[in-house]
Amino acid sequence: MLKVIANISKIKQDWDKVNASDFLHSSFLEIFYINHPKIKHLFIFDTNVRIYAHIFELNFGKTSNYIQSKLLGFFIKYLKFDVLYLTNSFLTNIPAFFSNSQINLKEFLFALQYNYSLLIIPDFVLKNLSVDKNEFSKIEVEEEMILEISNSWFFLDNYIADLKNKYRKKVIKIINSTKKLEVKSLSSDDLLFYADNIQDLFNQVISESRFTGPLFNTDSFSLLVKKDIFKVYGYFLNDNIIAFSSEIHQDKVLYSYYAGFDKSLNKTFPIYGRLLIETINNAINLKMDKVVFGRTANEFKSNFGAIPIRSYVYVKLKNRYLNILLKPILKRLRIKNWIQRNPFKR
Repeated sequence: MLKVIANISKIKQDWDKVNASDFLHSSFLEIFYINHPKIKHLFIFDTNVRIYAHIFELNFGKTSNYIQSKLLGFFIKYLKFDVLYLTNSFLTNIPAFFSNSQINLKEFLFALQYNYSLLIIPDFVLKNLSVDKNEFSKIEVEEEMILEISNSWFFLDNYIADLKNKYRKKVIKIINSTKKLEVKSLSSDDLLFYADNIQDLFNQVISESRFTGPLFNTDSFSLLVKKDIFKVYGYFLNDNIIAFSSEIHQDKVLYSYYAGFDKSLNKTFPIYGRLLIETINNAINLKMDKVVFGRTANEFKSNFGAIPIRSYVYVKLKNRYLNILLKPILKRLRIKNWIQRNPFKR
């Protein structure tokens, strides 16, 4: 029988008995738990199951960008739901679950004692659930951008040499125009010192997010960097931090995660482009197989060779009648079209 507990101190002893991934260890999840008290953290488990999930308020205020009809766009932008998101909402493309067999969704929802109005399940989680897909609306979300690291790239120069002339010139121009930037790996003490700056830089970027879910608290970084798999880099101009990037290293994959930068300065000084180049350089030096750049700014990332992987979520309203009413509207949500670049010679 599945148990659902919302207090991490009550599950620690049993939770880590299953040898799951680093992303499911209680010491890792506790960092998110401590730094995000306004959302409900759910620890779902039995002998062979571990799922970490969140309940939070989701504002659809910006999703009118996904709707072609102005009338529908006007209606949906006022919607707010208490969402049950069936994985770690702060690391949306890294599964925060483990199971030796398919999980019965109805059994889990029956065990759930907490209120929610909208259930969202990422595609990589749904395939591990016993569920009737027809009850859900399948919505395409922004693609995940991935760069495969060639085994012929021993240095960044090898990567640059593989680019077509137009894109090679762009990368070299970014590197040359940002030579004044000093890039530093930030320690836990550094992150505490620059905490306010980093949160501000992050907020400048996240303000353009199409969905307004729980805001990531960058104070989490000072604890996350104590884990070997997590790194944060600061970008300094004249001793002032103007950008940061973060990475997770796991199983020969570099996950490029939270980043922030001075948006006003980025208009004339290509900070974001430099962040992407530094990430690629790190992946090459660490002999990674690929970089997962995540979502947003997809067209820009494709200039550097990242390709899109289609992603979906499955959505269901708890209220049966509202689910029937809103299902046609939810199915009309569409991601923004963009032009994919092909920067490599081959």
